[in-house]
Amino acid sequence: MAADLDDAVRRAVRASALMRQSFYAVVLLVALAGQVSGAVEALGIPMIWAIPAVGALELGGIVVLANADVRRRLGERAIASRILSAAIAAFAVAFNWMAHENKLLAGFFAGMSALGYLVWLMHTENQRRDRLRAKGDLPPTTPVYEVVGHWVRHPWVTLRAKNLAKADPRLGLYSSIAVAKAEKRKEQRTSAIAKVLHRKIRAAVDPTTADIAVAVYDLDEIAVRLADGADYDGLTALIAADLAPARLAAVDGTAASALPPVQDAAAVEPEPDALLVIDTPERPTLPGTAGDDEADSSAGAVDAAEPSNVVEDLPVVRTLQDVMWAIWVRRVAGGSVPTAAELDEAAQAHNYASKVLRKWKDARRITAEEYAAAVGGRRRPRRKHVA
Repeated sequence: MAADLDDAVRRAVRASALMRQSFYAVVLLVALAGQVSGAVEALGIPMIWAIPAVGALELGGIVVLANADVRRRLGERAIASRILSAAIAAFAVAFNWMAHENKLLAGFFAGMSALGYLVWLMHTENQRRDRLRAKGDLPPTTPVYEVVGHWVRHPWVTLRAKNLAKADPRLGLYSSIAVAKAEKRKEQRTSAIAKVLHRKIRAAVDPTTADIAVAVYDLDEIAVRLADGADYDGLTALIAADLAPARLAAVDGTAASALPPVQDAAAVEPEPDALLVIDTPERPTLPGTAGDDEADSSAGAVDAAEPSNVVEDLPVVRTLQDVMWAIWVRRVAGGSVPTAAELDEAAQAHNYASKVLRKWKDARRITAEEYAAAVGGRRRPRRKHVA
């Protein structure tokens, strides 16, 4: 298949060269006719002298351009020869335009003169690129990317894919696009890791040391280890909490009768106090609080360091998913479904309870009313903390 393709390409090159030479000969004759007639009419030069004069003018640009091509093959830039070639061709075009009073005819002859020069120039540049590509000084041709699907929708990704295809010719159209997208995701991931790492280290040391750490550590290796230790179950549960049937049914306004019945709901119904907190064998009584549900709001701040065993006896706050499920089971057992407001209330209470218990475990000063509100599942009291 490759040999047949190479033979077909060679035949196409030979056919193209033959047609190009024939075309250039015709264009050159037409341009020469215009130059000769213009020289005879405008300058009064005899025909016998006008033909070689304008022939030298018309072919001068091509001759100088061929000389420039030879010098460029030897590694030179040949700027002077290329400029002179373009100047001669421009003069020939201008002469054809100005030497004829009929501007329609003048435009025709001038256009043919310019067309002949441009065709030869394109052929010379094509040969030059072929030579450079054969020597390895020019990258191979890249795949043809889609205008709308690639260049219009993803211009920067397509440009990166094109550069990757130049560096590695084995990459095809779709492989280069895939590699470009993967590199873009890698850059975004590395940038995010660098920012977090810099912030974490800067919190413990000076910013210069943080800069050195970010430059020294292999961020790709950190990304690999993060991917290996990722808790996909926990992240899935975090998203599933927002997709719980209770929330979806409350948002859509689905009636409880349209939902599947819950068997033995009363048996698994949690106590009202236990929606947010898993009770310990004995809930600790804080200084300044009564034995019943009434809290002494004037007790002031409580020092967590006074009773040394209070921290171990603290109850454990349930996860938000467990709280949502408990509310769901209790409401369905009562013949209804939780509303969005109730679920939002429970989420805020859970968030506040977690914060308060963290404060207590960190031996910070909190009031007895705050602790009672946290373990009882009530909202945060609207009062300032006592210093």
